[in-house]
Amino acid sequence: MLYERLFRHALFPAYETLLKRRGTVGYMADYQASQWLSSAALAELQLLKLNALLGYCWANVPFLQDHWRAAGCRPGALGDVAELASYPTLTKALVTANYADMVARPWRGRTLAKMTSGSTGEPFRCEYTMEAYARRTAVMWRGYGWGGAALGTRTAYLWGSGMRAAGWGAVKDRLYHAAFNRCFFDAMSISDANIDARIAAMQRYRPQALVGYVSPVLLLARRMLTTGERVPGLRAVLTGAEALHDPERELIEQAFACPVFNTYGSREVMLMAAECEQHAGLHANADHLLLETLDASGSPVPAGSSGAVAVTDFHNHAMPLVRYLNGDAASFATHACPCGRCLPLLASVDGRELDLIVAPDGRQLPGEIFVIVMNGWPDVRQWQVVQTAVDALLFRTVSAVPWTADRVERLEREVRAVSGTSMRIEICAVNDIGLAPSGKRRLTVSLTHAAQFANRAGV
Repeated sequence: MLYERLFRHALFPAYETLLKRRGTVGYMADYQASQWLSSAALAELQLLKLNALLGYCWANVPFLQDHWRAAGCRPGALGDVAELASYPTLTKALVTANYADMVARPWRGRTLAKMTSGSTGEPFRCEYTMEAYARRTAVMWRGYGWGGAALGTRTAYLWGSGMRAAGWGAVKDRLYHAAFNRCFFDAMSISDANIDARIAAMQRYRPQALVGYVSPVLLLARRMLTTGERVPGLRAVLTGAEALHDPERELIEQAFACPVFNTYGSREVMLMAAECEQHAGLHANADHLLLETLDASGSPVPAGSSGAVAVTDFHNHAMPLVRYLNGDAASFATHACPCGRCLPLLASVDGRELDLIVAPDGRQLPGEIFVIVMNGWPDVRQWQVVQTAVDALLFRTVSAVPWTADRVERLEREVRAVSGTSMRIEICAVNDIGLAPSGKRRLTVSLTHAAQFANRAGV
């Protein structure tokens, strides 16, 4: 606790302000205050930031000017945030195809850049400013703090670390993360051969918090429940990068003997929403960015309904993303959080929009349905549902028990109960279901919906 306070109040401010010359510490103070704004004050702040961003784009971003004019939009301040619905959405394909004209004129040649792997491994490049990075860092630490992994907390990261493996660079990486009081455990290489050693290493580190991708955290949780191992002193697990379903949350909480806090973010904009101590949903960082959930026409869907996520980043003036469709699906809650924060709540993050299974009768089946079905199959260690045709599902499974005719018939019956009786089911036993390049495991993959999404997005 002593080092945690020293790092939070002295070492980190000195590093960010004096050494890096970033405004992170000031932004952290701003966001700590703005999380308690009333709904009216929050709406006023959003409108102020949105109009400033739109005015900047109209003056400095050639592609957005053309894109917006073609949709009938004209420069001028909005009277309400809801009026942004008249602006067209932005896709990864449009950004990539018009990359040079998506970079704002004042920032050309002076930006930072990052790549995302994409849900299917297709890379996507975007650019940002140092101010945008500092603000994203500030709002990230606020969200992690809600879940007990505040700045300086001794934290284990089960993540794609990106740490260098050898040489002076590896030494610098270790020193840097040690200063932050955190240790990275590679989420990309967990196997039956090394999972016990990974758990033992985490036990030796004795973290107070664990931050990790859902899939590898689940792998550790299932193994710990089998062996009876524990990670003593852990007070919270923060999950991200993938949809977290209730059965998975319960399993992780049982294994690690502490509450789970879900988060939602992306490489393009970092943390977008996070759970607070009330676990009533994920607070969207509405004082920092705007999240919308949209139907296929780009119109907002009502709270309680799942829609495509569109992000507007208020503070990135290098490559402004306005109504940017990131490929995810989510739904807003119909209730407020009892914590007193008026930041709007996401009821659920439903996963990649490409991964929704569409039944022959047109119903969209979220991954939650299959999680519930497979929760009754504890001998199936890994699974993935692939929609290969409108009326066909391929179940890829890693199971400790052979697929007898009776087991196949039972699983087919349970799946058809939720997907419809006309769905054809094929069960394929495999040795392993690998992670995507991003380190995530896709539980559901719709090849048919992917093609429809590509057509709609103009890919």
